[in-house]
Amino acid sequence: MPPMPSRDRIDRFFLLSGLWVALHVAVLTGEGTFSTLGVGLWTLATTVSYAFLYLLPAVIPGYLLHWLLQRRGATHAGARFLAFVLIALTGMVQVLLFADRVIYGMYGFHINGFVVDLVFSPGGIASLGASSSTELTATLVVISLLAVQAASYYWATRPLRWAPRTRWVLLAILGFAVGERLAYGYSAAAHYQPILSASERYPLYLPTTFSHLATRLGIKEEGADDGGVRIKHGGLSYPLVPLRVEPPARPLNIVWLAVESLRFDMLEPAIMPKLWDLSERSLRLENHYSGGNTTQMGIFSMFYGLYGNYWFPMIAARRSPLLMDVLQQQNYQFSLHTSQGFTYPAFDKTVFAQMNPADMHVLSEGPPAWERDRQNIDNLLAFIDRRDPARPFMTYMFFEATHAQYTFPPESVIARPYLEDFNYLSADFASQMGQIKNRYINSAHYVDQQIGRIVTHLRERKLLDKTIIIVLGDHGEEFMDRSSRWGHAAEFNRYQTSTTAVLWLPGQKAHVIRGITSHLDIPATLMPLLGVYNPPEDYSQGYNMLAADFHRAYAVAADWQRVAYIGEKFKIAFPVNAAGVIRQEALDNDDRPLSDPGQAKSEIRPAMLEIMNNLTRFSRPKG
Repeated sequence: MPPMPSRDRIDRFFLLSGLWVALHVAVLTGEGTFSTLGVGLWTLATTVSYAFLYLLPAVIPGYLLHWLLQRRGATHAGARFLAFVLIALTGMVQVLLFADRVIYGMYGFHINGFVVDLVFSPGGIASLGASSSTELTATLVVISLLAVQAASYYWATRPLRWAPRTRWVLLAILGFAVGERLAYGYSAAAHYQPILSASERYPLYLPTTFSHLATRLGIKEEGADDGGVRIKHGGLSYPLVPLRVEPPARPLNIVWLAVESLRFDMLEPAIMPKLWDLSERSLRLENHYSGGNTTQMGIFSMFYGLYGNYWFPMIAARRSPLLMDVLQQQNYQFSLHTSQGFTYPAFDKTVFAQMNPADMHVLSEGPPAWERDRQNIDNLLAFIDRRDPARPFMTYMFFEATHAQYTFPPESVIARPYLEDFNYLSADFASQMGQIKNRYINSAHYVDQQIGRIVTHLRERKLLDKTIIIVLGDHGEEFMDRSSRWGHAAEFNRYQTSTTAVLWLPGQKAHVIRGITSHLDIPATLMPLLGVYNPPEDYSQGYNMLAADFHRAYAVAADWQRVAYIGEKFKIAFPVNAAGVIRQEALDNDDRPLSDPGQAKSEIRPAMLEIMNNLTRFSRPKG
């Protein structure tokens, strides 16, 4: 037997690997993709052609390596090296597709820029909060998929009489690909929803349209536009004009508390009694929305007061928010704490870009998140006690206990039964969602106890009347309340975007705002208290909630590739610089798809035009 497998045997291995990949892809298709014969044939063609497309990163280098090793002379060492490379490359394709299936099943989106950023940013993987059992299960899955590829290689390279006719296989795949492209192009022109919707289930799907050809053939286009926009930021105009600032004679301290995934309905006496008590004496925002459905966009919007798409030019320029600039200019002392990390999302390059690293304190590893939260609060309170009392201070704390897997000590349990071991990969979300939500409620109750410690400490030190306290969720959290999703980052419904929001403002009467408010309004409300005389529109897309004429008709939220209008009656989400198949989405106030999206868009046309203008208001067009 020659040491190097023949080309026919390598062909057989890649064909077998393609069949395994096709099985992964087939799981994504769903029942609706076979609703009619035409859609079923399109699904079959797309599954086969895309399976081999996904395999190309292994096929191309695999054939090239096989050719190079044969030219250099076949050896047993070369054959073993080839086997290792082929198994590793095809195995990683399988692993990535499995990961994509898990992500799509939980969150409704495929591996995208957001996921890639999470994987490659320091602290990104740790931010997922996976349990040890989840990590073990993931390890076993990876080993199993690699083992399948190893077994496939062993079988394919054995002396067998059968070998695939490579030419015919390639022609068949090409035929499937051409048929799929033509069918999608027709569907895009005729706005045939079954195929357009089915295409969203394929990772990295590349839409193809034939607008001009369709017109020549007499096919009438009916709203095939995805409603998206493309923006090229050439630089920042932030602020639009220089700030006019007169520092107050008695500057207020600021305690800024951001809580991971703290959605709006957690603020009630039974779950968060300490915060509820504070809210009874504060500004309580009962219909408050984050600037996004992710931590990145949520924290960004509450500090900058800008739409989430400004994250990208801000991080490119390492531009800190004006709010933090003003605090530094007024000689504030800082103590910034997080139980997650400042590197993912990259707040060390945005929100806290100009901060002294010595003032940034991270506890992101080691004990469970609730213990890290408690230690961070210990450290925060110690800072308050040892600060220079002649200067104002600003503290920031990001609570992680309410991040999945939702951690808490035994004494904080108020909701039973709860899922003891929350394994992301083995959990039955449909049947166990109630127990998962109970974990979340218990963790929110625990965070409330820590917030209570801070309020009590400030009161005992006679600092409460000299300190602004801000408590916000970075975004919400869904437990299949409005969709089949758990968590956040997938939808713009109220459960994923609306958060708890309480502002204790010394000297202000207790007040409840029941209309729409937004994270975007936080800087516009705080800056006048810091002596900034500019109107909010000079530096923000928010409004001063203390103004007598305050009214917000709608909120705006963003994720990695979309921006959403959120009003009392409708929610309209549209792509911004999106890649792949991401279409405009129109929902009613109960998060149900609208039967007549055109009427809704007509009603909110002035607001949509305003949002479009705001997308580039603080940036200079590129070129």
